[in-house]
Amino acid sequence: MHLESLIITYGYPILFIGVLLEGEAFLILAAYLAHRGYFSLPIVIGLAALASFVMAQIWFVLGNRFGTALLNRRPSWQSRLVRADTLLQRYGSSLVLGFRALLGLRTLIPIAIGTSAYPARQSTLLNGVGALIWALVIALAGNTIAHGLEVLGTDLRQHELAAVVVIALIGLVWGLIHLYRQPKVPRIKGD
Repeated sequence: MHLESLIITYGYPILFIGVLLEGEAFLILAAYLAHRGYFSLPIVIGLAALASFVMAQIWFVLGNRFGTALLNRRPSWQSRLVRADTLLQRYGSSLVLGFRALLGLRTLIPIAIGTSAYPARQSTLLNGVGALIWALVIALAGNTIAHGLEVLGTDLRQHELAAVVVIALIGLVWGLIHLYRQPKVPRIKGD
């Protein structure tokens, strides 16, 4: 099976699972593939939002049902959970809506929300809206990056000879500077 047929056949399920495990990397790759015509960008955004929503809901439910027991199994989470709880107390709904932007706390914030007295319905609604906003922003950024790389690649191909000459000149100048800065070997008397 060719790579193209693998992507077309299994691409969307892989995207969903990939976003569950490692959000941005898979979403940006999927946005690039959408730009290349392999995927539909609206479907990519929808699946990524759904996967992000589902993962946050799972962590919320785990925090709600097994908060203390879950944290006792992971003592290394304690200090970050205190930070997440402090952020939740300070920012409330804004944090529930935008926690995906906080690297290192994306798992713990839904757990902190689950262990707190934060209303479950409001959390679910804000989680859904936040997942959609996150997926839109990341996918559109990935699509824009793909477009920029494509334009840059086209421009580089048009000016290939000039690019090679510039790179060669930079290498030559760097080499001469490096050679000039070499320590001088002292001459021995009698030579």
